[in-house]
Amino acid sequence: MSDTRVRIAPSPSGFLHIGTAKVALMNWLYARKTGGAFILRLEDTDAERTDEAFAEAMCDGFDWLGIEWDEGPPFGHAPEKGAYGPYRQSERLELHRSAVTKLLEEGKAYRCFCTKEELDAERERARAEKLPWKYSGKCRGLSKEDAAERGDARNVVRFRVDPEGETVVHDLVQGDVAVRNSEFDDFVIAKPNGDPLFHLAVVVDDGEMKVSHVIRGDDHLTNASKHVMLFEALGYAVPQFAHLPMVLDERGKKFSKREHGANVLDWREDGFLPEALLNYVALLGWTAGDDKEVYTLDELVKAFSLERLGKSAAKFDLKKFRWLNGQHIRLLSVESLRDRLLPIWARAGFDTASKSEAWLMRMTEVCQEKLNTLNDIVAQTDFFFAEPTEYEAKAVKKQWQQEDSAMRMEAIQEALDGVSEWTETPIKSVIEGLVESSGLGMGKYVHPMRLALTGKSVGPGLFELAELLGKDDCQRRMNAALSYMKSNT
Repeated sequence: MSDTRVRIAPSPSGFLHIGTAKVALMNWLYARKTGGAFILRLEDTDAERTDEAFAEAMCDGFDWLGIEWDEGPPFGHAPEKGAYGPYRQSERLELHRSAVTKLLEEGKAYRCFCTKEELDAERERARAEKLPWKYSGKCRGLSKEDAAERGDARNVVRFRVDPEGETVVHDLVQGDVAVRNSEFDDFVIAKPNGDPLFHLAVVVDDGEMKVSHVIRGDDHLTNASKHVMLFEALGYAVPQFAHLPMVLDERGKKFSKREHGANVLDWREDGFLPEALLNYVALLGWTAGDDKEVYTLDELVKAFSLERLGKSAAKFDLKKFRWLNGQHIRLLSVESLRDRLLPIWARAGFDTASKSEAWLMRMTEVCQEKLNTLNDIVAQTDFFFAEPTEYEAKAVKKQWQQEDSAMRMEAIQEALDGVSEWTETPIKSVIEGLVESSGLGMGKYVHPMRLALTGKSVGPGLFELAELLGKDDCQRRMNAALSYMKSNT
């Protein structure tokens, strides 16, 4: 295994967000491309927002996508794995507190005893002067002895920022980002109860886990300078940074958590394939530099490189995603597709148990080219399980309300009566015979027949579905259609 170590560190305060999935995928692809390790670390120290159900839902989302972590917390029946645990931030508090102590002892941090009222007064003065507020540094000059004399007085710990020079974040996506140190105040790294704040905890965890590349959303770019300072102050190697643009919704806005599709598992419920979602999310901010759009996971791993990551945010396009999902459905074996469709048929109340395996496989095969989502199978196959009780009004007017409509339907019935081997080819042959003898186009027979058998104007191949329905069923449906035509003219 290479020295590449990357991580995804979500807060389990909700579902697996589409933006988090994108960041996770980019980390996972880089780990697989380089032969490195992909780490899942749960940042669960915010007790008010963290819920174990959310942690399970988040891991379930990764599991559905097929993003397997090499190191991470226990999930389901799988135990914790990895040599750098624990992989829950809440279980790493002693490490964080030790880091705070180290910074205090080395004079790189100090205790701040300023009260809320004092800080509020500072903010008010800055607001009156129309200046951005920065902590004044009032407690910066306190000696260790002075701090010790205050005993248990309420205090936070602040990092001592060197006001001279600048801090540079070398970013593989955004380029070098330099910020003058004088723009920072001495920021807080530990709460009054000793618990760490995000900036310290994430640096300690990344440092202790020997993370080599921090690939994360560009909403963290403003934090990166502080993190570089802390990495250096604590003596950790500064990792390579790559800050990725966020995923935007179809309106070009930030993907709201309340919006359908923000939750990765919404797409599972909507009948999308995990491999299609990974393919699409990969294209939201990365390109291989060619016109290829349909990638298997193995192909993504082979093609992926950090150098091809883009700076600009990408807008989600549902129409394109549906198309891409359809392409991935076509890539499935018929057996694999059948297995994925069985639960959907069951939820729709279709009696698949009464059908043979060969029949189900054939039905899957004839529908495969028509599907853009797995859920489309319901409308594509409902007529296989129940005779139509109504017909599309628009199609009825077009196909069944012409002067010769009933005559053509009777001709179809008569031709089909003579088919002894009820399979696709002979059925098609007799309809072609009608076309040739009548001089009419194929559509004059195919469209009325489809409407009679399915109640719809579109669907799987007509001759294939007629074979699956069987001769008796087809004759019964044709008779019903003819009766409908005669009673509605």
